[in-house]
Amino acid sequence: MTDARISIRPAREEEAAALAALHTRTRTAYYTAGGLPANELTSAEQINAYWERAVAEGRARVAAIPEDRVVGFLMAGPPKFDDIDAASVRELQQIGVEPNGWGRGVGSLLHEAFVVRLHTDGLTDGVLECWEANTRAQAFYTRHGWRPDGSRRPGPLGHDYVRLRVSVPL
Repeated sequence: MTDARISIRPAREEEAAALAALHTRTRTAYYTAGGLPANELTSAEQINAYWERAVAEGRARVAAIPEDRVVGFLMAGPPKFDDIDAASVRELQQIGVEPNGWGRGVGSLLHEAFVVRLHTDGLTDGVLECWEANTRAQAFYTRHGWRPDGSRRPGPLGHDYVRLRVSVPL
């Protein structure tokens, strides 16, 4: 059950480094669960600029609990895929939840915030990429109505990144 005290809000500039660290923890958990050694992953320091840009551009939202402690994040924006029209589709670029908080509904709250963003932008269609060895994420997105669209690109350990799409009527 989701804690009713969790709020979803825009990320703040001063949170970029903490978001990079949280992102590093979440991706380490799912990549190592899929068999990739942790030493092959990018460190938080290396992805800090990525988060600074996302926060500055207004693409990042956070899930926070009382005392404003961040326990999850959402990043969304125009799709980076050449074959998708940015005027009609939004990309869900990241959902991440503190690994010790998985299964408590925080990800679903963040997903709901993505759907609200779609509707606020007057859109109904979303797209994302998910590493196929990340079975936890695959199951999460399937539960929320996402389906493969047939597009794939090579990923680590011979597991592709699979593109998923969702349509959520207004």
